Amino acid sequence: MHLNEDPLRISILIQKKINNSLSAAEEQELVEWLDEKPEHAALYARCLDKSVQQESYRYFTHVDTKSAWKDILPAIEAKETKSKAILTRNLIRYVAAACVLIIGLFVALPYLTKNSITEETDLATVDYSPAENKAILKLSDGTTLTLDTQHEEVAIAGNSIKYSDGKELVNTDDISSAIISTPRGGYYRVVLPDGTKVQLNAGSSLTYPLTFTGNTREVWATGELYFEVTPDKAKPFVVHTEEQVLKVLGTKFNVNSYAEAKTVKTSLIEGKVQIASPTLKPIVLTPGQQSIVKPNRIQVKNIDPEQATAWIHGKFNFDGKRLREVMHELSLWYDIDVDIDADVPEVEFFGGIYRDNNLSTILSLLEQNEIAYKLTNDKKLLITKVKPK
Repeated sequence: MHLNEDPLRISILIQKKINNSLSAAEEQELVEWLDEKPEHAALYARCLDKSVQQESYRYFTHVDTKSAWKDILPAIEAKETKSKAILTRNLIRYVAAACVLIIGLFVALPYLTKNSITEETDLATVDYSPAENKAILKLSDGTTLTLDTQHEEVAIAGNSIKYSDGKELVNTDDISSAIISTPRGGYYRVVLPDGTKVQLNAGSSLTYPLTFTGNTREVWATGELYFEVTPDKAKPFVVHTEEQVLKVLGTKFNVNSYAEAKTVKTSLIEGKVQIASPTLKPIVLTPGQQSIVKPNRIQVKNIDPEQATAWIHGKFNFDGKRLREVMHELSLWYDIDVDIDADVPEVEFFGGIYRDNNLSTILSLLEQNEIAYKLTNDKKLLITKVKPK
């Protein structure tokens, strides 16, 4: 098949060009395609435009990609039975559609191959399932409870802690505080005594009192957590992490304070928050802003709130993230250890994928960036650069 008739091949070449992983032969293929028509060069420019890539990701977060690819695949496959004139007319539409989902390849490739839609088990002999409802609750009286994986939330109700369906977990008459923690491969939600809801990502923890007393509502957090704070002007809500103190009245925000990152990121969705650090001047965030607390400064930037909270909606957001950052997220979600060779390039990704996919579905995409991987039976992921032949 001529390259001009293969939109999937064109899309993959464009994606590899973005990540600087084209071979000399592939580079020549792409050049020949670009020289064929002005429309090709215009489409190529759009695919390289980061604003277009980011808009594609926002589009992706609102569609069911499995259904979308079931619609587009027959059209792509049918091209072999249609006339060349029809194919030429439809080529730009096919490539544009593919580029929307293929820019980072983390979006599209699981659905591009017929077998991958129905036979994920063929992608790897060793595979790992995504995270599930899993957490430990440690109480101030020394009791440790493993939370039920059939539930997704615990809440303080009267003199007891209960699951969301009302099932009582423990009486709290002699308990003053609790620590809920999620391991790698786990997530959970907790409702605090004031009604504030907190979602814990994998590898996170929240320490909280069973009754808020005094003039503030204070909790302590590690890892990544999403807060929906119940408004109470008389009692500001305060979140402590190792590097910062966050103070709010009533708002929605995401805090990412994983120790490995050596920074604390706070993304504000609604309301207003104040970020303070022991050695730095406090700053105030407004909706759509993110603060990044570093050892010697606090950086503030504008963000897309939907990207910052993609994990709350069951999606990974890889938009603009580099390989090692992506691998850190995967290690937490799939409970694996990642070892990356020093010569593996820091490729940048765009797009995302649903978090309920098995690990192999995501990792198979690395091969498109000239990166090889191996999953072991003892939960290790080894990543190496493909050597030239």
